[in-house]
Amino acid sequence: MLNFNDLLSSLIERNRLVFHSEDDFKFSLSQVIAERYPNFSVRLERPAEIPMLYRNGNPTFVRAPIDIILIDEIGNTIPIELKYKTKKAVFDINNEKYSLSNHSANDVGRYSFRKDIYRIEKYLENNQNSKVGYVLILTNDQAYSTSNAWDKNNIDKHFTFHQGAIIPKKDESWNSDSIDKTKYYFDDTDKKWKYIGLKKNHWTCSDELYYILDLNNNYNVKWQLYSEVQANKFEYCLLEIINNV
Repeated sequence: MLNFNDLLSSLIERNRLVFHSEDDFKFSLSQVIAERYPNFSVRLERPAEIPMLYRNGNPTFVRAPIDIILIDEIGNTIPIELKYKTKKAVFDINNEKYSLSNHSANDVGRYSFRKDIYRIEKYLENNQNSKVGYVLILTNDQAYSTSNAWDKNNIDKHFTFHQGAIIPKKDESWNSDSIDKTKYYFDDTDKKWKYIGLKKNHWTCSDELYYILDLNNNYNVKWQLYSEVQANKFEYCLLEIINNV
């Protein structure tokens, strides 16, 4: 198991209070891991084939990379998925300029976080020499940590992971109550919401957002402070995923 408090503290000690991008965050973290855990080989973006199930019941396999995979001397692996979600901001730190993009789309971000948990669980199931994995998100967008999408009845209410929330095992899907029924209808044939009068699906029914993401465990959400830069607070949420299958 990894000591992420130690790893993230090491990044702070190197004045990595902010990262240019998710790739920058990934590479920087992998460097610290390699130094602190020399017995592991580090792989970035190693592909993994994960079984997925669409909401209409059709199975599929998705070949997509795991952000970081650690490999020990006897082949045991630790998979890590990262997210770096930012609001627009510009910083100058030690004469290095950072211009962060505005990712917005918190609804998709919340869904994607749950999908990362699902993918790590499935990776562990399919690799019995893997006992633990991690999902980590770092963000300066407090909508993730403080906004309760459930109370607001948002379309992503079932995917909220604000401070103190419990991410449930059962995937309750997108909140169809918030879909405008004057514009969309539910097609019982292919189990998708469609735009009235057009052969166009609601955006939540696109392939990447249409998976059933039932999990093996519930997960308690705890947000922690990473850094504060010019009135921007960067927080992180870390989940440890145990292979209990």
